[in-house]
Amino acid sequence: MSILIFELAGEMAMWRNVYESMGSYSCLGPAPGNLAGVIGAALGFASPRSQAAEKPDAKQLKNWDKAGLPWPVSPELLAWEETNDFHVACRWIGKFPKRVPWNINGCKEINRSDNLRLQQQVILDPAYEVAVALPADEAERVAAALRKPAFPLCLGASFCRAIVRNVRIGESVPESPFWAFRADGGALGEATPFSRHIVNPGSCFERIRSDGYWIYPTPDQPGVIAAEPLARGWVRAGE
Repeated sequence: MSILIFELAGEMAMWRNVYESMGSYSCLGPAPGNLAGVIGAALGFASPRSQAAEKPDAKQLKNWDKAGLPWPVSPELLAWEETNDFHVACRWIGKFPKRVPWNINGCKEINRSDNLRLQQQVILDPAYEVAVALPADEAERVAAALRKPAFPLCLGASFCRAIVRNVRIGESVPESPFWAFRADGGALGEATPFSRHIVNPGSCFERIRSDGYWIYPTPDQPGVIAAEPLARGWVRAGE
């Protein structure tokens, strides 16, 4: 296996917390499912309900909607994650983390004609290093896609455009005490819900599973050097 390494940066990031009802307070860093989405966008894997979907199956979409899955993940991306046994690591490489208020128009699940003004707390000047374990040929393909992505890449929200830099392929994950680490119980510090795509959503009609947290060490709260920072980034329903 090769290790594909790249950096993600931008002006701001909005990684929504699935445990928080309004989703207005950004986690410091992405979950494995978020990172899979970035790679899927680079490779051109379109969600069946997106404008980029070439021939969406209207009947299938209607059935998914009735079953409680209105926004399905790209089947191509789910197959890619399972086929390549998607394992990923991520670490914060920016300065001291800072959140700032950011106002947007819109509302969720409210039937009214006018908009509400929503304030979100976004991450300012985010920067991350990502490592992905892939077969050598696939690592080269994904690296090329990251350098010239099929779709715009975002840091958790469409108003947070991503910049990809320093794409390279190595033999191992760089040693560091700042790689995010898994915590199953209570979380202290910068905790991101450990959310992964369910690759067989038709069995449970859920897109993601969140179990535990991914803790992001920061300059003032460093972690430890893990023997294996890579985490399995996908899951099957029933496991």
